[in-house]
Amino acid sequence: MATENTIRNKLTELVLKHLDLVFSILRTVKPTVVIKKNAVVTRFDDVTEVLDRDWIFQVPYAEKMHKVTGGSNFFLGMQNTEQYTRDVSNMRIAARREDIDTIVKPFVDRTSHEILKNTTGRMDVVQQLTRVVPTRLIGEYFGTPGWNESEFTDAATIMFQYLFYPDDPEVEEKALKAAEQTRSYLDQVIADRKANQVAKDDVLGRCLKLQDAGMPGMQDTDIRNNLIGLIIGAIPTTSKCVAVTLNHLFNNPELMVQAQQAARVDDDKKLIQFVQESLRLNPFAAGIQRICAEDYVVARGTLRSTKIPKGTVVLAATQSAMMDKRKIQKPKEFRLDRPAYSYMHFGFGLHTCFGQYINLTQIPGIIKAVLKQNTLRRVSDMKVEEPFPVSLEIEYDN
Repeated sequence: MATENTIRNKLTELVLKHLDLVFSILRTVKPTVVIKKNAVVTRFDDVTEVLDRDWIFQVPYAEKMHKVTGGSNFFLGMQNTEQYTRDVSNMRIAARREDIDTIVKPFVDRTSHEILKNTTGRMDVVQQLTRVVPTRLIGEYFGTPGWNESEFTDAATIMFQYLFYPDDPEVEEKALKAAEQTRSYLDQVIADRKANQVAKDDVLGRCLKLQDAGMPGMQDTDIRNNLIGLIIGAIPTTSKCVAVTLNHLFNNPELMVQAQQAARVDDDKKLIQFVQESLRLNPFAAGIQRICAEDYVVARGTLRSTKIPKGTVVLAATQSAMMDKRKIQKPKEFRLDRPAYSYMHFGFGLHTCFGQYINLTQIPGIIKAVLKQNTLRRVSDMKVEEPFPVSLEIEYDN
């Protein structure tokens, strides 16, 4: 048995190392593969078909979400129900898109600049910047700075890994301890804000105003659970995306020069494209998991049509879709003129990332602050402890 497990682990490691090649072969030979109760969907059109049919391909996170929140779900783990609509609508009132220009962007720009300015010209980008800025944004914008900045970041990161990556008993144990500490902290923050009647225009303050107005779904535990879900989704994703993008630019000096030129003239739209393309070629994850709720035929009426049985765990391989030459022109090239539909970093359909617009501001904003530094250079390659980068050392003159 030990030998079988060793062989299986080695094969898995080999596949992950050459995942782009594996997906390329599958897109051509067998675009949708079903093995027992597992399936992988690889072509662009088929991935969007899966993610767009949320009533058939359902989110699998509810059980783990219940453990994280101590008994309730978060809208990321819900199907398209009345509660899903209520909770998403409430949080969109509290976390408004217009806040991006008035709150999010100024804070990210200022905080990133100050961190870089106050270093000695050498820093670990991951530990000193990409983890720190989103955590401080959460503190300022949500009203939840955490009991300890580093520990709060670690808690969000391990909970994210527990929710969205393969089961691991050690990760689960750490994540549930972090969840318990996070719940206790948020319960106390909410209680303190209510007791002290602090009038602050942040996400928590707006939630409490909705509560005072009698808005359904805005009890203390509802607010806490929604905040937990947003915190988990906000910190580790931003940190990884910034580090991966910077590392890609360092690996491609000509692109680095172009990106620095864009940064120095504050061409934010172009920097977004640098981020989008870097992440397309170095994706955050291989895909998005769903559970098939009924027998379904993907790509019906085509030669690649494939039946996916009820109960199958389906990986909608967004990494593969973004490299599908049938939809993406010259997918191996780095291009800044691709249409928005080329990118699936934030998912697709009902469960498109709640914070996508914040991410598309915060990620390039942190990167811009780095790119503006003089004689910027990488000291060592990015270090990763799966699934997240843990170190990327740079030097610059400040």
